[in-house]
This record gives sequence, C-alpha cells and structure tokens, in this order.
Amino acid sequence: MKTFSLSLLLVCLMLGFGAKSYGQAAENLNLNKIVQSPYNCYGRLADGCPNAEKLGWKVGMQFYSFHKYTFFEGIDLTRALGLHYIEATIGARISPETTQGIYAGMPQEWMDRIKQKLAASGIKCESIYYWMDGSGKGFEDVVKFCKEMGWMIVTDPRRANNGGKPVSYYEDILNKYDVKMVFTNHPKAASYWNPDFTVEDTKNYGPCIGASVDIGHYMRGGFDTYEIAKRYIDETGKLYHFHMRDVSERGPHGLDVPCGTGKGRLSEIFQALSDNDVKPLMMLEYEHDFDNPMPYLIQSVNYIDKICGEIIKVKEKKAQLGDTIRLNANTAKFSADMNLQGNGTEATIHAWNKPDQTISWTTNLKPGNYQVLIRYSQPYAGSAMTLDADGQELAKLFKPTFTWYDYTTTEVGVIKIANGGDVTFSLHGIQNGISRDKEGKLKANEALPDVHYLALVPTSLSETSQPMDILTLFKGTKIFNGKDFDGWEGNDGENSMAHFRIEKRAIVGGTMDKDLEHNQFVRTIRKYKNFELRLKYKVKATDDNYNGGVQFRSMPCTILERPFEMVGYQADILSWKRGALYDEQRRWDFLGMQLGTPVDYKANEWNDYIIRCEGPRIRIWLNGVKTTDYIEPYTDEPFEGIGTTVSQDGHIALQIHEGKASEIWYKDIEIEELK
Repeated sequence: MKTFSLSLLLVCLMLGFGAKSYGQAAENLNLNKIVQSPYNCYGRLADGCPNAEKLGWKVGMQFYSFHKYTFFEGIDLTRALGLHYIEATIGARISPETTQGIYAGMPQEWMDRIKQKLAASGIKCESIYYWMDGSGKGFEDVVKFCKEMGWMIVTDPRRANNGGKPVSYYEDILNKYDVKMVFTNHPKAASYWNPDFTVEDTKNYGPCIGASVDIGHYMRGGFDTYEIAKRYIDETGKLYHFHMRDVSERGPHGLDVPCGTGKGRLSEIFQALSDNDVKPLMMLEYEHDFDNPMPYLIQSVNYIDKICGEIIKVKEKKAQLGDTIRLNANTAKFSADMNLQGNGTEATIHAWNKPDQTISWTTNLKPGNYQVLIRYSQPYAGSAMTLDADGQELAKLFKPTFTWYDYTTTEVGVIKIANGGDVTFSLHGIQNGISRDKEGKLKANEALPDVHYLALVPTSLSETSQPMDILTLFKGTKIFNGKDFDGWEGNDGENSMAHFRIEKRAIVGGTMDKDLEHNQFVRTIRKYKNFELRLKYKVKATDDNYNGGVQFRSMPCTILERPFEMVGYQADILSWKRGALYDEQRRWDFLGMQLGTPVDYKANEWNDYIIRCEGPRIRIWLNGVKTTDYIEPYTDEPFEGIGTTVSQDGHIALQIHEGKASEIWYKDIEIEELK
C-alpha cells in the first residue's frame, strides 16, 4: 500500500481545482528536489458527509490517495471534498517548499506548521499510518510523537509468533501516553492479512488496542468485509477504524471503484455500525488511478452521505411513537412589536429581530421525548435561536432559505419533557442573520426568521436538549494554583511574562505606572476544545478606558509584525460592553447579541465570568447573567475575508490590552472539559 513512485501530476481543470502546470513532473514523497511554487485547490467539489457526522462517524481521507502530492496539498484536496478529517502517512512530504517528511523525531517547527495548516484549513488529522517492523525499536518515540500530534496509530507490525514484540509490549507504552493503536490489514504477505490474527491480538487487551478494516485488501484476499466488520464488532468491541473504499469484485483482480458501485456490501456495513452504535474513523483510500482520484472520491463522498441520510431517516421513523402535534403561528403568543401575516394555519410571524422578543405556545403533553421541527424562511446565513420548555433547552443555527417566500422545515432537536401537562415552548433569538453593510463588510444585522409553525413528534430517540440550569452541574478542576505559573506560559514574540505577575493568589496583567505598547497574553500550555471555564476578575484603572479579556480556542498569531497577539475568541472585559464575545485578530468584531446586562456591576470588585464552549456553541455569563449565546456559522464554511474555517480548539489566554496604564486581576480559574 505504501510504495511511493515517481509520476506525472495530472491537472483536473474540468473539476475546478488548480495545480501546477499540466505537464510538470510531480514529486515523489521521498524526492529531495524542492518544487518552486505551492499547489492551490480552488472551490468546493463535494459537500462532505454531514449525515455521517450526525451518526458519529468521522469520514476523511487517507493521504496515500493523494501521495503524488504533498501532505499540505492533500489537506487542500480533502477540504475541497467538504470533508473535515485526514489521515497522515509516514514519510509523506509535508509541503512543496521542503523535502521534510512526516515521522517521529521530525523538527518541532514542522510539527507546529502541520498543526497550523490543519487549524487554518478546518481539517483535523486524528490518525497516521505508521509502518513498523515489529522489533519495538523506537516505538515509544513514535507514541510520544503521536501524543504530541493527537493521532491514533494505524499499523501492522510483525506479530510475536514471527519474532515481533507481543501485544502487551505495545499496550504498556500506549497506556502510558493515552494513545490508541489499531491493527490494519494488507495482502497475504503482511502480518494481519487474516482477520483471525486481528481478533486474537485485540480482543483480550484494553481499549488502547483496536481493530481496523481495509476493505480493499480484504476483498482482494477473498474475504467478505461485512462479515469481518460484524465479527470485529461482536468479538472485539473495538472496531475503531476503516480504510474505506469499494472494490469491483471479491478476489485478486478486484479494482477500487466509487463507493456503492462495487461488491463491498457498504450499506450493510454502515447499517451494522449504526445498529451497534459503533463510531469509527472512516478514511477513504483509493488505489487505482492516482493521477486522477477526484472523480472517484467525489462520487464516494456523495454516496456515503446519501446512505447515512437514509439510515437517519429510517431511525427517526422507527422512533416516532405518536402523531405529530403542530403548533401554528396563528395560535402563538408573541411580543407586541412583532406581527402576524396571513390567515389561519397559513399565517406566519414576522418582525423577529431582537433578543428580548419571544414567540411561545402552550400545549398539553404527556411526559416523554419529542422531536422538535420548525418551519421558517430567512435568506441570510448566521441567524440562531434557543427553544426552551419544561426546564430543557435546545439551540439551533438556521440554514438560509432562497428568499423570504421559500419556507423550509428543519429539525431543532429532541427535547425531554419530564413532567408533562400544560407545557410552554418559547423561542428566543440569539443572533441575527448576516449580510453586507454599505462598506461591503459582513455584519450580523438582519432579521431572524419568519416562523410558520413548530411541530412536535413523540419519539424514543434520546434527548439532545440540555437542562436550563446547566451551570449547577459544574465539576471543575483548578488550572491555576495561585502560587506560580505552572501550566501557563507567555505568548510568543515579546517577553510577555514581564507584563504578568502573581499577587494575592491572582494573575495580574499590567501595572498602574506604565502604559502598554502592545497587547500581552499569558496562556495555558495545553489546548482545550469543549469546556466550561470559570474565573473571577477585577480591574484597577484611573478611568473607564481599561481593556482586557479571556481568550479561548485561540492560537498564537503567525503574522511577523504581530507576534505578541493571540488569534481567536475573547470574552471581553470592557466598561461599555459587558460579557461580550469578540473575534480577536480575525473578524475584528463582536459576535452574537447582548442578551443581558448584570446590574450593580463594579469593575473594581471581583466579578464572576463563566465561558461554556460546546461544538460551535459559545455561552458567556457575567455575574450570573447570560450575556452571550453564540453559534459559530463558520466551522465548516470558510469565513469570507479570512479564507479559513474558524478553529474550535486552542489555548486559553488572559489579556492585558495595550493603552493607558491599568491592571486586570484574574483568580479562581477552574475548568471542566466536556465530551
């Protein structure tokens, strides 16, 4: 599988993605010649597999499908397919500007550049195929490398009965670093060509050792891949990974073909995964036409998403336990500055554009779970709402309709109704739609959707709602010990730590006797993705021009002129906009709407700040008042003017802003990581 050969690079202009000139020789992954100009990939060629992600399956690309390119080019191609994941390959040349390959022991600079490229592209690398001879030599270094990169190891080392290390040897080291490894299969000469070997070497070991199915190699070896997948599910309980593809026939002459057109029984495999709640990585790998893989891959991506969508629909239909309850606009209560247009059941609610407006219905329900649907129209991206009922809450980012006259119905989620009886469902707008202002800048200033109805479907599906008193469930761990900067570091560039000190068990940024030329940050060494963060802050300043904040999901700025900056979300500390969410060094703008303002606020006394991040949703509370509830619309689609999707993980950092001398004090910093 991993043999690299010199070949010509074919430009697929008809598909709309660019490359180096048509006849230019492509680089072998191990070639030492540096390419002059980088590869570019233009446009979206497919829409990815959002339905697979709803099922918990991460569909991405095994880089070997693109091995005539560099890894960075492979990331661009993966993004062009609308996918969010890629699997690295040992030895893969990183970018056209270097001969550096990917392997344990590579320079830290290039590990950082890989992370930066992935973050900027909105692509995640969660695994690597790493060839090993089975001797165990250097294995701990490989595991440490994969821990640093956040990668699962996909491999097929020589087994113990052929002179390799026993599985227990790998297990001890993997457990030490909390890294997973899966055994994958290759043709008959390889170690795990027979599924019996994989079962034997995984079922009696812990969760760090799992199984992988390479559909192509098993089918060419004469095996039934559906039966193997079922066996791994039933006997090992650890089917973590696929090299996903389809093959024209079972036997040595089978060729890779678009998914769904071969004999791989893929729809049956997907159904088995869904039925058993197995959530593997699925890395597409194509080994037939390396010069022109995209037509195969586009068709495969579309097929996988289609099949997953069908599985979801069947699942939802089976889960429906009763008749749909429809709550029409003409039966709703809504704020006085809103209005109803139309008559009877065709009426719709208009003029919804502020966070203090409410649309509500009261209906009698039995206890249970209800799938909630909303029918609406709104031709702008970015608007979002919350829905609450019986102490539970759902949040929804609306997809735009074509015009204000084109209504669509979409699922909001599944809400738990614990008590039943007369239940009130309330809609609240949390962010407006996005359009261009007179200067051409994108601004969230458009109205929220026009609403036709809510629909409630009794269901046996698990709830996706959260308790409205979610803050009472916090179980935090201290990430600042009050004594020193253990676990923290200064931001790169200038001597950031010179601007921070510890005093009275608090981190203090800035001084009262010196103005600050640049923003300065102290940040956590490790990164965080989904979490609830709690801290207290207070301000010392001579007037209301103080400025600070808490950065999160943030990365150091890579612009040479601004090495002192952090790039990402910031919960601001300002006199005039309390509890606001700002996009630092990216959109240079506030996000979401001001939902509430704490009363009797005093900046020079300790204030409670809570920041909760779950997927694209970010909430901020200041002194117990929810000030911001924002759902990021650009986790999948690039943000215009930035050219990248918005990263959903990164460092936490404390800021003291440039300007007039002041101090921001931070203490009692705790975090709970959320799954």
